[in-house]
Amino acid sequence: MITQNNDQKFPHDGYIKFHCEHTNAEWNSQELPVTKNLFSLFQEVDSFRTKVYDQNFIGIYENGIGFGNLSFRYKDNFIITASATGGARELGMTGYTLVNSVDIAKNTVHSMGPLPASSETMSHASVYQNSTLANYVLHIHNSMLFNFLKERNALSTPEDIAYGTPQMAESIGALVRQNPTEAAIVMRGHEEGILIYGMSIAHLQSQLIFLCQEAKEEQCMHCKQKGEKHNG
Repeated sequence: MITQNNDQKFPHDGYIKFHCEHTNAEWNSQELPVTKNLFSLFQEVDSFRTKVYDQNFIGIYENGIGFGNLSFRYKDNFIITASATGGARELGMTGYTLVNSVDIAKNTVHSMGPLPASSETMSHASVYQNSTLANYVLHIHNSMLFNFLKERNALSTPEDIAYGTPQMAESIGALVRQNPTEAAIVMRGHEEGILIYGMSIAHLQSQLIFLCQEAKEEQCMHCKQKGEKHNG
């Protein structure tokens, strides 16, 4: 069991900005036992993540930087997709990490698993810390939905707040306290970034389907107004 400290701060999206205290451990080991219930949770979550990946909401950019992550509440903590896993269609348990604690004020994350936690861990933590009802958090990238939600003045964080920072987590927390059950949040300072949370995987899926339908309908309407043909 090895403990790693990572103090580096990177200027570009996709990289960890917080102080990461990570302990290497394998799932189903003495440090990270896996019960039948937890294994079922992993299967449900990873299956949903694959569907989201297939829709290009999670993936990797041409510059090699991955985007998108998914987490679920587990006991008093939560489990999140690990850093640099955006390019994989299926993760399995090795692609997830247990987050033991998060101190937003001190910009510190403690995690345990095969890999360090996602660069968006503090944003996810803020949802769980500010709502006892939210059990799942999904972070996706999509320009159409991002612009659609901005135009609709949807719930959003300020443009001058970057991803993966304490300020982003605090801004998300304030919105979650006002909407404890479920919501979609536009991360204006994180290009194409959208955070969706809810009580179940079904809640995440229904929100995503609804947003896609609404955005496509508006896109079709704009095309018709311009006299353009649209196949969507």
